[in-house]
Amino acid sequence: WIARRATGRDLLLARLLADRQACILHASGMIMDGKGWLFVGHSEAGKSTMMKMLRGHGEILCDDRIILRRWEDGFHIHGTWSHGELSDVSPSGAPLKAIFFLEQAGRNELFPIEDPREYIGKVLSHVVKPLVTADWWEKSLDLAGTVAKEVPAYRLQFDLSGRVIDLLQRL
Repeated sequence: WIARRATGRDLLLARLLADRQACILHASGMIMDGKGWLFVGHSEAGKSTMMKMLRGHGEILCDDRIILRRWEDGFHIHGTWSHGELSDVSPSGAPLKAIFFLEQAGRNELFPIEDPREYIGKVLSHVVKPLVTADWWEKSLDLAGTVAKEVPAYRLQFDLSGRVIDLLQRL
């Protein structure tokens, strides 16, 4: 697969967001019942496919780049203009309910991520990185550590049946 390159705008914004307890993630996101759902994965992991399956069940924020930011009341996700396959984008945001690390599979199943090191590593591997400095890394590590303490995360195995919706709605 070919990874989508970050634009100059992404790189500049990534640096600025680090100073505001935020980052850009290679992820798709949507708002369902007032809660933010974040689907994280590299290119070809199924971010756009997941948004297609969930279309009509909430507001799609974006299928390729999502801003994750810590506010006084916790973490929120925000849509961006930087879409992938789907042109559905929204500038809306919502409190983050859960993060799902996507894995295409022959079934639909959730596996909680309980090891903080695994969780932090997964988050950091999907952060859009600017020109990396020690200061930026420190802020990003702190942010990832706080996310791991405050937001539930799961490995989400899914097939193309669309039944993943039932699994997510039970959370």
